[in-house]
Amino acid sequence: MAVTANRIRAVLGAHAATVEEALAFLFPDPDRPVNLDGLRETAEEGDDLADVLAAVLNDSGTSGSFIAFLGARGIELRPLQPNAPIWDAVRRRRGAESAIPEPEPNDFPFDPLAAFATRARQFRCRILLDRRVMGSGAFVSARLVLTAAHVIEELICARQPQPALPGADPAAVPAAGPHLHQIRILASDGRRYPARLVWHSPVHACEHDGGLPPPAEAASHRDVALLRVLLPLGHSYGHIELPPQPVEWTGPRMLALVHYPRGKARGFVSGRVLRRKDDIRLQHDIATEPGSSGGPGFDTDLRFIGLHQGRTGGRGRLVPHSQFAAEPAFLDAIRQDCPPRYLWSLDGNLDGPIIIGRQQFFAGLAAMVEQPDSLLRGLWIRRLDTSRATGLGFSFDMLRAFLASQRPAAQAMVRDVLWRVPTALSTENLLDGLARMALDRPAAEAHAGVRGHETSRVAEQRDRAQRLAQELQRRAEAEDRIFWFFLETPPGGELAEPVLAEFEHLVEWLVAHRNLRLILAGFEQYALAPLRFQNAEEALTARRPGLLVDPLGRFTDADIAVTLAAMLRDLTGEEALDPMLAEDMVRQVTHGLPQLHPGIYDFDHMRRATRRLQSCVRKRMGMR
Repeated sequence: MAVTANRIRAVLGAHAATVEEALAFLFPDPDRPVNLDGLRETAEEGDDLADVLAAVLNDSGTSGSFIAFLGARGIELRPLQPNAPIWDAVRRRRGAESAIPEPEPNDFPFDPLAAFATRARQFRCRILLDRRVMGSGAFVSARLVLTAAHVIEELICARQPQPALPGADPAAVPAAGPHLHQIRILASDGRRYPARLVWHSPVHACEHDGGLPPPAEAASHRDVALLRVLLPLGHSYGHIELPPQPVEWTGPRMLALVHYPRGKARGFVSGRVLRRKDDIRLQHDIATEPGSSGGPGFDTDLRFIGLHQGRTGGRGRLVPHSQFAAEPAFLDAIRQDCPPRYLWSLDGNLDGPIIIGRQQFFAGLAAMVEQPDSLLRGLWIRRLDTSRATGLGFSFDMLRAFLASQRPAAQAMVRDVLWRVPTALSTENLLDGLARMALDRPAAEAHAGVRGHETSRVAEQRDRAQRLAQELQRRAEAEDRIFWFFLETPPGGELAEPVLAEFEHLVEWLVAHRNLRLILAGFEQYALAPLRFQNAEEALTARRPGLLVDPLGRFTDADIAVTLAAMLRDLTGEEALDPMLAEDMVRQVTHGLPQLHPGIYDFDHMRRATRRLQSCVRKRMGMR
């Protein structure tokens, strides 16, 4: 699915921050970053940024995922075709003459529907079992997909113990069926991802023949399942926002169904749904086909109301959200897939860079996200050995990945806006450079009375830094955003002389404002004004704002254990690893590594430790 420069050009101006976020997601390798600044520099004569970006996306095969990422945030990138099926004009597609009365209202609000259709096209997916399309589904959180349990009934049955034959030795009976089924999610851009079943409430046997579960068994047979993918795909494809409480109503109502009839991507149709008091299944009049099962349904206000189950007596049937919304295991699975407070990798990829030894870094970020009014206004990453640059630049990628993981994909506006501020020796005016990045213009002059010819150069720079910080705060507050600024020690470690005073004043004033955050990486040789907190809790009782110190240069057994626990929780669902087993796995990772002190290791040995950790986790998952 190619993307054109013209379509990219149309969104770059209004959605540059989201485009930048998409590139960070699609190209997570810190050694080969792809960002707008870098692409802009590579543009040849006659080409602009949109031309270069289109070429990169199409050549790398990521254009479909790029379209999906933007679409999940309500940004339409693909060209609208006059005869585009379903999506450009929702049409009703009913089966036999409807027996459901006309609802009031009998249509969907146009503008919200247009935005919803763009998102729904991305968060929908197909459920594959051994490469066969079995039904439809949708992302409901970062890693969870909701579908109907009968869609994967073969797998559920294969997992159940097989009955023993008369006279057979029970010990010889296999614990599960002979075939190990594989679930995959076929995402809206055509990519396939492995998944596993984390929770289900089975379909009742009588429902296969069009019946309903007996009242005594209805609570244990809801025909709903949650599947979990390894990567936080819901952040790129978007996901359904489940209502806090099931939508309650009686009588007819409009229904929009997002599905894949016969596995084909033509499924967003409208019809009517009927709800009567105490119904455990709802009737609807949309014509569906095999492959539609598990598709989510939405009411007139585009709120999720249930899953399509099947057809009986010429009518469609919906499992209402109210049947499983309060199920403890369902709720636990959703809660446990909340935004992470510690990242073990940039993208949840076991084969990518693994993060060890950055607990303080993530603890500080989590505290700032959870407590925006705190006096903790940033981090100061300080190397124990200042001759090394290891980990400084990667900290920016970690910061970007963490902020992206905190924001619901459906939220079109990027609340946390991140800039990487140049500090190279070639930089002559730090204030103007930052102002152009964030405000699209140079920094304002100093106030009258403190300009260069009226007072000292230091006083002038301090006033300009203060004015710039105030302007940034006003802009961030007006847009209801948090502005993050990342500054890294330049190659060689020293700031250019004209920039040093600007830098010191800028650090002083940025942390003074509620909507501004500062991340310093390096600069250990400079005495800077903000308070230094040794832990996030110190900020709770502080009287002025400051930065949390994040020491960089060593890792410990405890750091490995934290990363190991996070990896297994995400990749296998293990919430509490046996302490003895965890200790043994940590020993496997650290075996033979030179120790600075017992259980403490230098960053020089990080690469060996991460390779071993990846190997341990693969074995735990049954992989080679």
